[in-house]
Amino acid sequence: MGKKRFFAVILVLLCMFSGWSAELSFQIVQHDNVQEKVCEQTLVIEDEMLDYFFSKGNIVTNEPAVSVKDGGDEAVWKTAFAGAAAGGSRYFVQLRLYYDTAASTNPEAVSLSNIDYVTWTITDVQSGKTLSDMKAMVDKPASGQDDADSVREYAAEIAEQIQKTLEVNS
Repeated sequence: MGKKRFFAVILVLLCMFSGWSAELSFQIVQHDNVQEKVCEQTLVIEDEMLDYFFSKGNIVTNEPAVSVKDGGDEAVWKTAFAGAAAGGSRYFVQLRLYYDTAASTNPEAVSLSNIDYVTWTITDVQSGKTLSDMKAMVDKPASGQDDADSVREYAAEIAEQIQKTLEVNS
C-alpha cells in the first residue's frame, strides 16, 4: 500500500471515530393558554437546540415551531414526522414546552420562570419506535438570573439529555 493510500485510509478512520453524529429533525411545540402565537422564548429555545446539535456534528432540520391548544400534539406530530421521514432523517424529536404565564407579570418576556415543564419524544424514523418519552420540570436557573441566557442554559441541558439518549440508541 502506497503512502498516499495509507494516509487516506487513516484519515477516513479518524473521521469515522472522531465523534457521533446523526440526521435529526426537530419540532418545538408551545402550549400556552395565554399566548396563541409562538413567543420569542420558544424561538430562543428552538435556536439553542438547533445550534447545540449542529455544533455536535449532526445534520439538523426542523419544522417551524408551532403553538397548539390542548390535544393538538398528535396532529402536528404526524405532519412533522412525515416531513422527517420524507427528508431522510434518522431521528425525529418533538419538544413540547408547557408555559404557565397566567400569574406572570410579563408573560411575553424571555424568562425561564414562564415555563412550567418540558416534555420530549424521540422517535426512530425508520421503525417508528419511540426511543424516549421524557418530562423535565423547570428549576430556578443556576446563574440566579431569569432572562434569555437562563433560557438558553436550560435548553442546552435538555439538548444534552437528548444527545445522550441518541448516543445510547445508535
